[in-house]
Amino acid sequence: MSSLAGRIAAGAVLAATVGVLAGCAPSIGTLMRDSLADSVEDAQDVLWEDRDQMIEDPEATVAGLDFIVDARGGADTGSHLYTLLAVEEAGDGVALTLAVEGGAETGGGLWYQQSTAVTCVDFVFPEAAAEIRTEGAACGDAVDAASYDEVVPFSDLQVRETVTAADHPPPICQCHSGGDCDCPGG
Repeated sequence: MSSLAGRIAAGAVLAATVGVLAGCAPSIGTLMRDSLADSVEDAQDVLWEDRDQMIEDPEATVAGLDFIVDARGGADTGSHLYTLLAVEEAGDGVALTLAVEGGAETGGGLWYQQSTAVTCVDFVFPEAAAEIRTEGAACGDAVDAASYDEVVPFSDLQVRETVTAADHPPPICQCHSGGDCDCPGG
């Protein structure tokens, strides 16, 4: 085989290998949407712990949550994972509107890609039921869409729309020999 033919064969093998590897990896868009969905579900899980307090006094509860940045009143807060856009109290419960961020990176070197996105979500805390409903919300002008690669509608994400006590079972009670035990039957 001549050296030119060898180079062409090596190039073809390299191109085929890169093509196969790139075809097996999830796209940056898929990874970014998965990250965004994970961020929404993480917020659901953390907010569940404060569900009762949120219904009683939403403003004080939100002020005590250090993972949420309050952007009401037009304050320029920069980029944060959870940004509070609104708190609405109604006779039947409370709704928090959050801008939730997500992002992903893939590859390296020449194939490095990075993508960021935001979605706006209403977390609804009804008084009549022990649940948190999650619904899409309009981001409007409250979110600087230009600072993200994409503004993703909530309906495009694969997330739980309702969180209940079944999603957060109490921890298993374990007693240690010789120690105090407050487990049932203990």
